[in-house]
Amino acid sequence: MELRSGRRLRSSEQQPPPGVDRISALPDDLLLLVLARLPCASAAARTGVLSSRWRDLWARPYQIVFRDVPFRSLEAALGSVDSPAVSILEIHVPYECVPNPFPDTAGVDSLLRAAARLEPAEFVFALPGHLSSPCVDVDLSCFHRTTSIELDSCLLFLRVPTGVDFPALEMLSLSGRIPDLDPLLSCCPRLRTLQLRSIVHDTSDLSVTSASLHELVVDRSSKRTSRVNIVAPMLKQLTMSFIA
Repeated sequence: MELRSGRRLRSSEQQPPPGVDRISALPDDLLLLVLARLPCASAAARTGVLSSRWRDLWARPYQIVFRDVPFRSLEAALGSVDSPAVSILEIHVPYECVPNPFPDTAGVDSLLRAAARLEPAEFVFALPGHLSSPCVDVDLSCFHRTTSIELDSCLLFLRVPTGVDFPALEMLSLSGRIPDLDPLLSCCPRLRTLQLRSIVHDTSDLSVTSASLHELVVDRSSKRTSRVNIVAPMLKQLTMSFIA
């Protein structure tokens, strides 16, 4: 057999000896690079059939994306991840995978704590809700090294317990119900971008106070909004739209 360059392959190069697992011989960094480019965690898990080492490595990729995992299975899936440096953690719960009745406070709190333990650099959590379900009060967990957080759920009402802070957070995107923002923003000393999309708040006033904020986006705010108070001396860009 010849290569296009004309070099003839020796018989020892044409086929590996029986029983040799060349994939398992690759370095961890290269295998993790391949796993990081797979579309979701379930696809990464299926690569275990290719190599014995991949069965352990799939749970240590730099990027972890859950798109089709039922809510009740998510915490166990996060618990199987053994990685000190997750760059991206995304949890997208499909509507058909949301239990009915809607998860209670303890279930959502426990899931967010499991996500926080991985200390992702970027965190996305999207949890659709049944229209008949009541809102759930949720305590935010500490994300010490996370620089970007996106939370999207119309049925979660976020609270900030005493002692919780986000020292590295630079971008925060919230959708759905939001609390009084000032206690949350006071825990984000490095926040640069705040996005509030399709939000609903309990009062007619929307207040944003941040000494570090550079960009504020308010998109499709509740029709109950009658006044917006912004105290942000570093603000450079403001985008606002409201539901009439």
